[in-house]
Amino acid sequence: MVGVTEVYNTLWIGLIFMVLGLPLTLSYRTTGIINFVHINFITIGAYVGVLLSLLGVKNIFMVALVAFIVGAAIAVFDNIAVFKPLSRRGANVVILMVASLGLWIFYKYFLYAIVDLIGKAVKENLVSVILELDILPTINLGGIVVDGKFLTTLTLAVIVVLFYYLVLTKTSIGKAIRAVSDNSQLAEISGIPRDHVVNFMWAMTGGAAAIGGLLWGIFAIVTPEVGDWLILEIFAVAVIGGLSSLLNTAIGAFIIAGAENIVMAALHETFGLPLSFRPFITFLVLVIVILVKPPLGAGGGLPYRFFKPRKR
Repeated sequence: MVGVTEVYNTLWIGLIFMVLGLPLTLSYRTTGIINFVHINFITIGAYVGVLLSLLGVKNIFMVALVAFIVGAAIAVFDNIAVFKPLSRRGANVVILMVASLGLWIFYKYFLYAIVDLIGKAVKENLVSVILELDILPTINLGGIVVDGKFLTTLTLAVIVVLFYYLVLTKTSIGKAIRAVSDNSQLAEISGIPRDHVVNFMWAMTGGAAAIGGLLWGIFAIVTPEVGDWLILEIFAVAVIGGLSSLLNTAIGAFIIAGAENIVMAALHETFGLPLSFRPFITFLVLVIVILVKPPLGAGGGLPYRFFKPRKR
């Protein structure tokens, strides 16, 4: 029977998926690139927490700030060193996506090497780490115990969402990002400096994804594969949002979290379906969304391969 634990985990994981899904949607909406380096941002954010913890920096908000800065710096570097030069040479979004795949593989194994070297230096196993940071205290609300890790996740998720909201709706750079997202050519004709706007957007997305990775490190264990483990869920979340709507992406985060926890628990209790089928549930939701309402510009029109338009 589905209980409080499944609902609690749905809320907790949904918050993490939201923080991870919003930047993926924003980056695609602005540039049209499905950026696989998003996987690395997640892992790097988690390992920023690990490395700062080794150095004695354990305040979660300080660690989150550093994770944001590191993720933002790497995202801007990727754009300046790879995406922008390729775009100037006429590369289309497919080539840029392939370039992001190359960056993902490079960063993944570079991080493995760094983790291995640091682990040998400090004589600790950093390939599988339980993150220990100073988080918010556990509280008791009328007999209901709310874990400090959940409260920390909730607080940082709210900060990220407020940051996105305020920047995108209340600042000139945010309005410029929205203008570039809606019509890049018109925005440039209007005098909006597209390169600066896109760099700022990459900083927002890389930084937020890194914070999301840190939040996952608080919830579960940290390994160099943590981003790879989560990418199916995060792409599913973004696809539910149509790769265009930040609000729908946030809703999609809780839909996927609910599917993996509440629906999976119900199927397990009712039909004895093994819990190892959890990724299958996510993939099923992803396929259904793509078939019923394909994301604009990313596989859009897939149903029309099966249904011919009516003749007028």
